[in-house]
Amino acid sequence: MNLALLLLGPGNLYRSRWYFTALGSLLTLVGLFIVVDASDKVTLISLEAFGWVLVVIGLAKVAFSLLAGGGGTPMFYSFQGAVFVILGIAIADFPQESENAIPWFFAMAFLINGVYQTASSLIIRYPNWAWFLVSGVGHLLFGGLLLLEWKHSITWVVPLFLGAGLILMGLTTLRTALRLGRYLQGEHADEFEVAARYFLDFHVAGRFRKNYLSGEPAAPSDVSNRHGDLLIHVWTPTTVAKSHVHPNIVSRYVAAQDNEGKFAVGHSALEMGPDVYISHCDGDPTAFDNSNEVWKTLRSKDAPGIFYPSFEEEISSYMLPSATIRFRNFSAEQLRTFWAMYRRVTCYNFTNRNCSVAVALALEAALMGSLSKGKRFRTLMYLMSSKDLWVAHFVRWKAREAVWTPGMILEYAVALQRVVEE
Repeated sequence: MNLALLLLGPGNLYRSRWYFTALGSLLTLVGLFIVVDASDKVTLISLEAFGWVLVVIGLAKVAFSLLAGGGGTPMFYSFQGAVFVILGIAIADFPQESENAIPWFFAMAFLINGVYQTASSLIIRYPNWAWFLVSGVGHLLFGGLLLLEWKHSITWVVPLFLGAGLILMGLTTLRTALRLGRYLQGEHADEFEVAARYFLDFHVAGRFRKNYLSGEPAAPSDVSNRHGDLLIHVWTPTTVAKSHVHPNIVSRYVAAQDNEGKFAVGHSALEMGPDVYISHCDGDPTAFDNSNEVWKTLRSKDAPGIFYPSFEEEISSYMLPSATIRFRNFSAEQLRTFWAMYRRVTCYNFTNRNCSVAVALALEAALMGSLSKGKRFRTLMYLMSSKDLWVAHFVRWKAREAVWTPGMILEYAVALQRVVEE
């Protein structure tokens, strides 16, 4: 939903903010009712509803994997969907017999997610990693209590967690509606400046936000009325390493090893002629000497960074990209305004401000509102039923949980191109 709302644009969202307010209020009230009223009858209804919801979600995931035509992401959805269908049918058809399995199911979900969040936050140190660490420890605590102490407390375990989930969804929706109410106010506000500020406020790590939004608005460019297509250039790790080995999940998304034992992480850049070229690196985007340097860089702190001035200069000292993805339906003014703000901070960080982070943010800023024309509801339904949007969502979700990489940028850009250009 977040990605669909991004493509609809803040203007559409601002006009629809009262619908978000009503939806958030309804979700919060329903969640409170389920948590408070944990009688046996309500618990039974909650179990059956929970089971059928799992079945529907599982069937949707399987259908998506079949429509997407193979690949790593669709195969993951297919496996996950099959598990959801089996568990959902077991819960919905035999709610009383599965009363011991439900707490175990919740416990395993909490423990797996807790281990992942705790380990990834400590190792990678991505933006807001401390909050993910706290969340991971909390998941481990609840999972342990469900396995050891609460495994026979079915009468309140399911209502508690289902209700809490609905409350969190409702509060998040209300927060979005309230923040939208503070945007696009004022008759003389520059629409592109407001749009870029909206985007940065909602989607950029908080510790850089003050620097991004400081200073005077960017002066109008003398080329603002003309621009070329938006191009996403990607150098995959296997291309940089000149590896002839069939790529696996590590070499596709993280790093590849060349014949000399060095590790290459690849590179990403964004180009829009004649005046925008976004290529952020630490001065040596080619390779690390060994795995220890890769490990240290995953936990890196801010370091001096540079911006390459043009695509021609970059390939003269580097190499031709592995792939280039072209966009025509985007806002050049929003991209220029975003770039003027983003380049106010020059520091480089492998997990927080690398080349792929800059490209992902710039691409989203340029595409924000690209599908704002036409009926809002009809466009939203199209987006939510688009398999390419779901692929883009999955990649974006994993990248924002960890770190954007060139491999993720390639899949993300291809999926978004199919959504906004077709």
